[in-house]
Amino acid sequence: MNCILFPVFFRTAICGALLSVFALVNAGNAQSDHGQELDRFLSNGKLADSEKHFSQVCKKATKDHQARLALGLTQFLQALEGLGQANYRYGLISKHAEQIPLARLPVPLNRNPGQISYEKLRTVVSDFHGRIQQAEATLAALDTANVRLDFYIGRARLDLDGNGVLAEEETLWQVFAAINTGVEADQGTGFFIGVDGADVHWLRGYCHVLMAMCDVVLAHDEKELFERCGHLLFVDVDSPYQLSKEAAGNIEDPGMPMIFDAVATIHLINFRMIDQGRMTSAQAHLLEMISQSRLSWQRAMAETDNDHEWMPNPDQDSVMQMRVPREMITGWSAVLDELEAILQGKKLIPYWREYYRNLFGPVDIPKNGKGLNLRKVFQEARDFDLVLTIQGTNAEPFIEEGPLSTPESWDQLTRVFRGQFFGFAIWFN
Repeated sequence: MNCILFPVFFRTAICGALLSVFALVNAGNAQSDHGQELDRFLSNGKLADSEKHFSQVCKKATKDHQARLALGLTQFLQALEGLGQANYRYGLISKHAEQIPLARLPVPLNRNPGQISYEKLRTVVSDFHGRIQQAEATLAALDTANVRLDFYIGRARLDLDGNGVLAEEETLWQVFAAINTGVEADQGTGFFIGVDGADVHWLRGYCHVLMAMCDVVLAHDEKELFERCGHLLFVDVDSPYQLSKEAAGNIEDPGMPMIFDAVATIHLINFRMIDQGRMTSAQAHLLEMISQSRLSWQRAMAETDNDHEWMPNPDQDSVMQMRVPREMITGWSAVLDELEAILQGKKLIPYWREYYRNLFGPVDIPKNGKGLNLRKVFQEARDFDLVLTIQGTNAEPFIEEGPLSTPESWDQLTRVFRGQFFGFAIWFN
């Protein structure tokens, strides 16, 4: 918050106060109008129209941060919709892809899809990265000090199969419920979030996480895995192997062959590095995610209202019907510090061969010892072989002596979350 400056003359102070109130009232009206406009576009699935409208508003009024927020939200949803349509177009088998972050959208099975090649799949990932990057850039350009917008997540619709018909299961709330298993899908139509500055930083953090995932995928060549096992995820795979073409006919009940396909998948996670710059970019995105999470909580802790909060401070109520005590926010801050230290190579991940000698026995890991430097993994990335990395020979170039991020440290850091750390981590970002 800006400091309040006291002018020399009393009259100037009164005039300034009146002008400030007038500006806030007008800002509130603009916010309300933009919220209604955004709801009208999104409830009818008119994302392209919404993007065009708010782009024009932002060009005319560069300081209209509510409009810029509406534009950023629209662009983020366009990225999700575009990914969903690509998944449907190429016949993604959603029930087989539930554990893959970029494939968890509830897209219906397309039994007559277009054939997907490895090159087309990379284009899908690259396009999604570009759209997320555009949304993040839009959000980065707005002032988060005094911005707020009602976002009716329960009424927003995404045309995930691209057929121009908005089905009930294509509401953003249904998508949200499918990705977040703790949410009731029937809660939705009146559900809205009062999106404010804290939430802008939260969403920017998620944008950076998604871009990091895309960068890691695009940094490597996964073509052989795709051509030999792509039928696990897609109905019609462009592959030189007849097995991959025939396996697509067993979508409903793949049976025992799927077990061997899973084994082959692990064997084939041996990826050639083709763009080392993408790995450096991924590390930068993860570090920026940490920065945005800190800013999000700084904004949240400074709030004095209590109005449909997504990221609530201890004195606010969350739309998720969950309280966030102060000690939990303090604990999350400590977790961010630990993650940052690991990503920067200031703390190492304990080298398992050095300490995990007994599979079921106690493990004593010192504060200083031999561990994996994750910063080097990103900065000096090379071909990745999952089995040899776990075995250790592929990890040797990144093993060194130094301070370790120990299990005991993580136990202390996460104790405040009472056994629900990962659930809170996904929410807190």
